[in-house]
Amino acid sequence: CYLMDHQELFPTHLFIKDNYTTPDRIHTMRREVMDLYKEKPNWQSSPNLDKNEVFKDFNKDISKSSFEILDKLDYKADEIEITDMWANVLKQHETHQPHTHSNNFLSGVFYLDADETTPGITFQDPRPGANVILPRKKFDHMNNTSLLNYKAKTNRIIIFPSWLVHWVPTNLSTSNRISISWNIQIRGQLGEHHEFQSGQF
Repeated sequence: CYLMDHQELFPTHLFIKDNYTTPDRIHTMRREVMDLYKEKPNWQSSPNLDKNEVFKDFNKDISKSSFEILDKLDYKADEIEITDMWANVLKQHETHQPHTHSNNFLSGVFYLDADETTPGITFQDPRPGANVILPRKKFDHMNNTSLLNYKAKTNRIIIFPSWLVHWVPTNLSTSNRISISWNIQIRGQLGEHHEFQSGQF
């Protein structure tokens, strides 16, 4: 047998959960977003929703989830801070272009209202050489493709590294896609003093 030991090197971690919160909370947050909504193309609210009382309990939940992620990945963090939080409303045929979220460690999206028959968010393989040779595939999965799309689904949360290139494909649904996005930064010591690569934030 020529089958060798299969090891995974430098993985990129995404964390996804459906049915993240209660229907009542979704209804309350959605109503608040629609009260703020101005009917403009690719509308986004100001980035301070985390200061809004309606989102207080949601903030606590995503902060807890972020600590769980850091623990799962064996990182140390004294504390974390939600640096930005904003609402998005994408109407039919609207999209968000490829981007990253600079100056943060984790970012996330939560769908308040989404039609899961249309693409949600696409992530691009961060390895520069990943597209040099692309063999034909039996089917796409995370180990053989350079692009993966995750469906937008009401009450779904996705948390990912802030440096990971992502975009929102065109909303093909006739319904508005309503979501909350946020960034999280680690506070305290980063890195190790003895490696001469550390900082205090």
